[in-house]
Amino acid sequence: MTYFLRSRLPLVILLGLLINNGFSASIKAAPDGGALAADKAYSAAFAKADQATLSKILDPEFTWTDRTGKTHPKAEILPVLASLAADPDAEIQTMDAGQVVLIHGSHRIPSQNVSVRFVRVWVKRQQGWQLLVYQETIKAEKTPEKRSGFGSPSDGGPISCENPCNTVPYKPEAPAEKEVVRMWQDVEKTVLANDVEAWAPNFTEDFLFVTPDGGVPLNKADRVTMITNLRKNKTTLIPAEVVSMKVWVLGDAAVMRSEHKPKHGRLLHVTRLLEKHNGHWQIAFGQQTAVEEAH
Repeated sequence: MTYFLRSRLPLVILLGLLINNGFSASIKAAPDGGALAADKAYSAAFAKADQATLSKILDPEFTWTDRTGKTHPKAEILPVLASLAADPDAEIQTMDAGQVVLIHGSHRIPSQNVSVRFVRVWVKRQQGWQLLVYQETIKAEKTPEKRSGFGSPSDGGPISCENPCNTVPYKPEAPAEKEVVRMWQDVEKTVLANDVEAWAPNFTEDFLFVTPDGGVPLNKADRVTMITNLRKNKTTLIPAEVVSMKVWVLGDAAVMRSEHKPKHGRLLHVTRLLEKHNGHWQIAFGQQTAVEEAH
């Protein structure tokens, strides 16, 4: 298993990776094991369908969203571990945001004969690292020419963005959560206006977006090009309404889990990672899964 790391990943975690890839076993990991050690323990327990171990690793608020968009709480996942077994992870990349570490890649699910893009979001709690979010998105055999997951064209009709631009069905419990929600709403307003200059500063340079169409993930430059073309073509995309939302802020990192109903198309389940840099929140990662059946 190979992890591709962002440059600011702590050295002690990098040393732990060297161990996993066959380097000197005398090198020791961090005292608390680190998120990658927790992820390795999770994978081992999952392979054995070890409910007792996984019960301790999974956060009390853990959710599992499968490739069809159906979301399950911890209590529903533990009894069915064997049916969820997957082949070894591939294309693994890691984003280290301090108290949140995100691991994403792809793997095949033999029982379903399908490949998915996955994300695992680890959060640092007092008792150690715990898995907060697991989400799958179908991996397409070929990237679609027309990408999805960005809103619905207005087609000249009336434009309303009360939800999400001004209101969402979520009441933040802390000031930091409120900051994150407000920042994200401001981003939606820039999308509505195709204001690429205002949009860009709200995303990290290594931003990555896993789209519901299952194609190759998009980076920041890809999205800048898309928004620029929309402006040139005078096309307005109406942001999808928020159906539900939850935000966790841990230090200078935040996790946002939400579901959105576009004007056209299926409900979308979304996981985002945000990071605070120089007092400003930025989106570092987003993954969307289309919900095939209503909850």
